Amino acid sequence: MPTRRTDSAFPVSYNRDADSLVEGMTKREYFAILIMQGYTAANAKFEDEYQKARLAVAEADALIDILAYEANPKA
Repeated sequence: MPTRRTDSAFPVSYNRDADSLVEGMTKREYFAILIMQGYTAANAKFEDEYQKARLAVAEADALIDILAYEANPKA
């Protein structure tokens, strides 16, 4: 199964108060958070936090694209 940017990173849960299903963050959001955490731990330097965030999202997208391709290279 290919990985998509909108896939839920965690299993669906149920909100009793709202009587609804909650999907949580997407894989794209989760991957970007992990990448930003790595930048922070490595003391990587950026112009500002927005540059760090943009790069993390771009790298998360690249990771998802590669994972999707590897799951179905002929598509």
